[in-house]
Amino acid sequence: MKKLLSAVVLSTMFGTLLTGCSSASTETTASTASTAAEDKGDDSEVTFTIGFGQEPPSMDPQDFNTTACTLIGYDCYDTLLNFSLEGSELEPCLAESWEQIDETTYVYNIKKGVKFSDGNEMTMEDVLYSMERVKNDGYSMSYLFDSVDHFEVDEEAYTLTVYLTQADATWKYVPATSPCTIVEKAVVEAEGDNYGTLSGSCVGTGPYMLSSWDSGTEIVLVKNPYYWNDPESLDVDKVVYEVIEDATSRALAAQSGQIDYARSLSSETLPTYESASGMSITSYSGTNASYVALNCSVAPFDDVNARKAVAYCIDKESYTAIIGGKYSQAKDAFFMPSSMYAIDTDAWTQAGAEATDYNQDYAKAAEALAASKYADGFEFTLYTTAALKTGAEMIQSMITESGLPITCKIVEIQSSESFAISYGYTVDENGNRVYNALMTGWISDWLDPTGYLTNCLAGRSNYQGGANKSAYSSSEFDSYLDESYLLDDDAARSELMLKAMEVAVEDCPVIPLYESLDTYIISDRFEYEEGANFFWNFTVADVHVKE
Repeated sequence: MKKLLSAVVLSTMFGTLLTGCSSASTETTASTASTAAEDKGDDSEVTFTIGFGQEPPSMDPQDFNTTACTLIGYDCYDTLLNFSLEGSELEPCLAESWEQIDETTYVYNIKKGVKFSDGNEMTMEDVLYSMERVKNDGYSMSYLFDSVDHFEVDEEAYTLTVYLTQADATWKYVPATSPCTIVEKAVVEAEGDNYGTLSGSCVGTGPYMLSSWDSGTEIVLVKNPYYWNDPESLDVDKVVYEVIEDATSRALAAQSGQIDYARSLSSETLPTYESASGMSITSYSGTNASYVALNCSVAPFDDVNARKAVAYCIDKESYTAIIGGKYSQAKDAFFMPSSMYAIDTDAWTQAGAEATDYNQDYAKAAEALAASKYADGFEFTLYTTAALKTGAEMIQSMITESGLPITCKIVEIQSSESFAISYGYTVDENGNRVYNALMTGWISDWLDPTGYLTNCLAGRSNYQGGANKSAYSSSEFDSYLDESYLLDDDAARSELMLKAMEVAVEDCPVIPLYESLDTYIISDRFEYEEGANFFWNFTVADVHVKE
């Protein structure tokens, strides 16, 4: 969803019809707001500065599937619902109430009187357009609408009705995710592909709106004067996003007081963050984990024993201690973080501990290699970004130390290339993903095992834009997983998903590395708390000035 996750950036770390949030016209809006403040003698403007490692590809919600988008997008836009702080419940947002009519029908009562940041009122036509745009245009996140048959709106009653093709136990979560972000139809249609870009507009219903965007340097947001939840309720007047790609430079910016907030604190930079006076570090159990994806569609990893041979070379405990650091924990046989076990914690914890764990055992690696069709040895490419290269080199060293005729060749790619490569947009002459293995990770869409199993391993997620980075395909795995969507009972769903997980462990399409706690550092001048589903609902509206 989905997304290049914060586990991936763990080591690295947006009148007239077209005004509102456009990068050009909102400069005037911001200037006017500033002049008004001066006229009132108000010199107490509160600025909150965020340091982050990668700017978003655009400010169009169709691109909201990276952490860079998360940290900016939901300040300018709203979804139909929000996740609760702990992540397991849903709360109103643009939909003030909702109900499930039957197993395939959901009705959402949309808030009336909401305005976009250009002053135009949000209509049910905008709501329908936003939803159908996702379903029809093929976003990278459109897979969340796979079970949708069609949408209907009642313009007088202000209701959106969602009709599913079949029961879907996970649909209830979808309205709190980026595919259910509402945009203004007239603006998006007028600008087409230009919408959300540096020269285009960004018009949403969120608490803030785009003031300026200096690509590669800084993005500035100011209060949306039309915010439906009252702009005066916002403690922060201006949000500044400093683009600091280098992780060490970002940590030094926190240490010097240049920024007020940063997240994904790597083990290398943690000492610098810890030495920052007037700032506090918070950690909590999140939904991200790091792993190696093995491309099952091409040699040598089209052979299960070749996959196991490499997996048995890796010492996950040592890797986690050195690469994951203080806020991480080595994974068991399951590649998803333990927060995903909430559906049936005891059963999943026990199953994960009992399943075959391909931790370092060179004797078993040799046995697996001998049983493969590449018994004489093989070479493979391991793709990585600069941010993850140290980990890739550690894996390379472990394989070399095995003494086996297996050669790991590291291929470093630019961060600008990583999205296209990871999601299968970049392919070879046969249409296959270009790597043999990939240093990667994931953030779940929600606190449910499907957030990992479906996105990362389901056959239907192996497409151009899909997150099945292993190009894994198993009819048995898919049958168990697909059946789980049809049930309401969590225990029965859990049993089926555990069976699917067992199939995947035996097939070894991924090598689990570690799960990491979500961490962030924030200035002691501010109060803020985030939870497991921050990815979908991060907003500076939740940041308050300490009294």
